Amino acid sequence: MDAGLVWSAVGTLGTCTGLGLAWLQLRAQVLEHRQGPVPTGPTVFGESVAPPTGRLPFETHGRDEVMAQLRKWLRRPPVAIVILAGMGGIGKSTVAAALAEHALRRGRAGRLTRRVWWVSAADHLSLAAGLVSVMRQLGATSADLQAVASGAPDAPDRFWALLERASPGWLLIFDNADDPEVLAGVHRHNEPNGGGRFPSGPAAVSDGTGWMRPSRRGLTVVTSRNAEQRTWGRHALVYRIGPLDEAEGARVLLGLAPGAGDETEARRLARRLGGLPLALHLAGAYLYSPVARWRTFADYHHILDTREGARLLDAPQAEARAVVMRTWEISLDGLARRGVPHARALLRLLSCWAPATLIPLDLLDARRLACVLRPQAPGPFAAGNDEDADSLVEDALHGLNAMGLIEVRVCGQQTAVVLHPLMAETNRIHMASEVTRPGEPDARLVRRVAVRLITFALSGLRWYMPADWPRFRLLGIHVHAMLDTVAPRLAQESLTALISAVCTTGAAIEQSGAIDVGEDLYRLALTRGSSLGQHHPVILKLRHHLAWNTATRGRLVDSEAMFQRVYAVRRQVLGEDHPETLDTRHELAWIAAAQGRWGEAESGYRRVLPSRQRLLGENDVHTLTTRHELGWAIANQGRLEEAEAELRPVLRIRRQELGEEHPHTLATFHELAWITAKRGRYAEAEAMYRQLLEARLRVLGDNHHHTLSVHHELGWVLSLQGRWSEAMAECERTARARGQVLGDDHPETLASRSALHHLQNGHVPDAGHIA
Repeated sequence: MDAGLVWSAVGTLGTCTGLGLAWLQLRAQVLEHRQGPVPTGPTVFGESVAPPTGRLPFETHGRDEVMAQLRKWLRRPPVAIVILAGMGGIGKSTVAAALAEHALRRGRAGRLTRRVWWVSAADHLSLAAGLVSVMRQLGATSADLQAVASGAPDAPDRFWALLERASPGWLLIFDNADDPEVLAGVHRHNEPNGGGRFPSGPAAVSDGTGWMRPSRRGLTVVTSRNAEQRTWGRHALVYRIGPLDEAEGARVLLGLAPGAGDETEARRLARRLGGLPLALHLAGAYLYSPVARWRTFADYHHILDTREGARLLDAPQAEARAVVMRTWEISLDGLARRGVPHARALLRLLSCWAPATLIPLDLLDARRLACVLRPQAPGPFAAGNDEDADSLVEDALHGLNAMGLIEVRVCGQQTAVVLHPLMAETNRIHMASEVTRPGEPDARLVRRVAVRLITFALSGLRWYMPADWPRFRLLGIHVHAMLDTVAPRLAQESLTALISAVCTTGAAIEQSGAIDVGEDLYRLALTRGSSLGQHHPVILKLRHHLAWNTATRGRLVDSEAMFQRVYAVRRQVLGEDHPETLDTRHELAWIAAAQGRWGEAESGYRRVLPSRQRLLGENDVHTLTTRHELGWAIANQGRLEEAEAELRPVLRIRRQELGEEHPHTLATFHELAWITAKRGRYAEAEAMYRQLLEARLRVLGDNHHHTLSVHHELGWVLSLQGRWSEAMAECERTARARGQVLGDDHPETLASRSALHHLQNGHVPDAGHIA
């Protein structure tokens, strides 16, 4: 199975007895019983991979040597990956962007179609989205894209096969790979009870099997803080990016603030700033700004060494970090004197989220930010305290952007803020203390509001809707970062809210195909939430989600044991008939069915159904799901008439409540079509399948795997009527399409080929019900 590939089949594939593969039933059923509407299929999202050349300075100083070497490698790629390594703020991304601009200009001048891609490697989700976009440009199939999005073991092989077929002379840049293992390829897990296809143990970035591989057809460049040769392996050329010398540093300062002094003073300040490009940029931006209290290079140098400039460094820090901290604190002081003291609070809050990642401006809800930006306000939700909240946020953003402390990007219709990793890292140092210094925002309040803003943004999204998945994926990066940055210091109420957000975000990320990322999120949250106790309701909810994640991998025995433990505690803490306890009881019935224990599954569904009917109502989506799966379990025991009697009312209610072509409605109709054929009413079943096929063609398209499932079973029904040539045509078409869409080794592809083999030998294929 492809790692994390959620077929999002709407569930009724229940009777896979002919194939004898419980895994087919599991994966096809995987979304039916989850609450809310079901997505119509796996959706693969990308993001822009255009190089950010607009962020380059007008002139790049002090990088002539490295640029000359990179241009040489671009003309004649070495059989190696180039690693631009150095500390944060040293200008690695600037060098990479300058190379990208050079490549694009050279291509235009030579009238060549030179392809240049810029992919963020800051985290797994950003990397996958960027790789999907690159592969789309290279003509990837939907199976290739899904392999990357879902974390299939062969995804890097698919990616590099496309690159090696592309026109030579391309440039691929992986930016911000500070965690090299993000580029190592697929997360690999043991699969003791199901898939069995993933080797155990983590992949290493140095082994040459991941996303980073040498090629003679193009140049791959990586930017990272990690400069260890053994980390990157023998295929890597590690090029260390160092500080600028005094002369080049002075040129940067003079270019940014030409009236702040002469070259001697600029060189002296550049030396004091350690030649760090980020610090030079911040100092120059400050000196040129109208808010500057100190207007000259000499004054700025003096204030760096005063007690005021270093007032918040309680413990010794690396000199470069200390310099940068002092540099932007001077800028924040300048903004405070000009009436924007809340810029400091906003910068601290932004540092709670993921650096080098888009922070949508609409996440910065002014009303909820007011209590941080204006401490005298009675509270974030108090009436009347948000009259000028919008202007507070706008002023703070404008000031931070003008000082170079944040970057504002416009991405299509969305405006977002990006924080440099070193900026975020060192700003978090300020919030490590629980003692609030004069001029500093209350760190506890900042962390609490950061959580509120994320949970509020997530509250308007639906985890089961594909249209919301790109937003979930972006916010999920920030949720993950908050587990690292703020969770250890959160009060119980905020920690509970954050972990609840993890459950919702993880579910959406799983449904979008990134099962591994969902698991990582859950496991980190379990660690960070340990202070709440194992019996806390939100921890039980988290464990329930992790058990579900385990089931989607086919590790059914492990998953069942996890669900059993959650059920035992939920029954004790919440009660037997609490809705969340019923959720786990329902999953236990389903997982018994997925392992072929149909009688046990039926009994479980029958125990859950009356409670859901009483608590939620006859027409509630959960109640109908239990009834649907009860019919599924009954049918798999051969009691077809009884199953049909159970499913007919479900179909009627779903049509009334959800509509004729809702995925749940079509799922029940599909189950009934299969039952009708099994009962020998072949002509009626054929008519039902053709009606279902029309609906799925209209809703999903011709090559969607649900549509192909109908083609597959239609071939089976035609063969039951002795119409061999028609049946053969359906099965041949389905086998070919499934191979193209899902891959040759996908269980559904194998099922179609098995059916075709039966037909070619004059036998009716098994009733492989894998819609």
